[in-house]
Order: sequence, then structure tokens, then C-alpha cells
Amino acid sequence: MFGGLRPSRYVNKREVERSEIDPDSGGQQPRNDVTAIALQHPKLFHFLTAIDEDLAARRRSLGCSLCGGVLHSAVYPRKPRWAPWAPPGVPTIRHSFCCQSCRSRNMPASVRFLGRRVYPGFIVILLSMMQGGVTDRGIDELRTTLGLARRTLQRWRHWWRQIFVQTPLWQYERGNFMPTIDESALPNSLLERFANGDALARVVLLLRFLTPLSAPCPITQRYGR
Repeated sequence: MFGGLRPSRYVNKREVERSEIDPDSGGQQPRNDVTAIALQHPKLFHFLTAIDEDLAARRRSLGCSLCGGVLHSAVYPRKPRWAPWAPPGVPTIRHSFCCQSCRSRNMPASVRFLGRRVYPGFIVILLSMMQGGVTDRGIDELRTTLGLARRTLQRWRHWWRQIFVQTPLWQYERGNFMPTIDESALPNSLLERFANGDALARVVLLLRFLTPLSAPCPITQRYGR
């Protein structure tokens, strides 16, 4: 399952395998099959939670990013829309730490949350992959299941193709992909380059790739080439 990889393996970004497009694949292809599989796979959500716990443990072991002091847990609740990893009535916890010395907040990276967005990161990725648009019936189903409006999908596509491509993370990383990724087909064109494992493993690898955007931290060479 998930390409046979363990949660702890996803904390090492160098293990993300970038590969060329299969010349017989005809280039970028829609991944709606991935969307359907992921949204119906309950173990995916628990797997992402385990990755976040591992990321948090590693961040805590490094000490404060400002002074090197000891970090103490300062978790706080998040209320993402459609969070299937949490039982009804149980808040979703966002890992966070407070420095014992300078009292600054230290946020670990996360594969569940993509910044301050109210939807989980994998929802933003999977539904943004519906390049052909969504029918009125599809929008009605998404609104019923996820509380998602058409304008939200449009806003996510705009983020991928106009804002994400300007981030320091992408400016560092895009040169590592050969041939060049078609930015007009994001996020599909990026997901296709993660060739390690099955469809769900590729989704998790893409989430891991995006973790520098999940917390307020500088994008440095550590996250780039």
C-alpha cells in the first residue's frame, strides 16, 4: 500500500523520485481516476496523519529555529472542511511548538494542511486536477459532500497556475524536472513526475513536495537544488 513506503520515509525529501514522462504516455493525462480512488480510501487519511506526526517529531528534535532552544508542544485545533481522519466531534490537531527560551512559535511542515486553507491539502490537489471542468451535477455533488462551490475550484486552479509558479519553492525546484513541466497543466503535469509507487503514493509524494508551503518558514537551498 502507498508504494510500500512508510510514513517516516516521506520526511526525507531526497527520496522523492522525479522521472521523465513515459514517451508512450502521450504527455500529460487527466488523473480523475486518482481523485476517485483517493477520496474513497480511508487509510490515506490516517497515513497522512502519521506522516505529520513524524514531521513534527523531527522538527522538535532540531530545537528552536531562532535560538536553538528546547521546544515544547503547543498544538492547536484546526477545523478543516471535510477531515475524514478525525472522528465526529473530535478536533483536528495542528502540530506546533513553543520555544522554552525565546517563546517563539515553531511550525513543523504538514502534508494534511496547505497553509491556512480550510480544505485539507489533498483535497486542493485532487479537485484541482479536474482540468476539464466540472458539470453542474458534479458541482452539486461536491457541494453536498464537501461544501465546495465552483468558484472555489476556479480559485484553486488560479493558485496553481498563477501564484504557485511564482513561489520561491517552485523557482528552486522547477529546474530539477526534465523535460520542463507544463505549468498550464498544473497540478496534473507535476503529479505525473512522481513515479515511485501506485497512484496514492504519488499523491502523498506531491503533498510532501509541497510541505515547505505548509508552514511559515523561508524557502532555502535546503528545499531546493
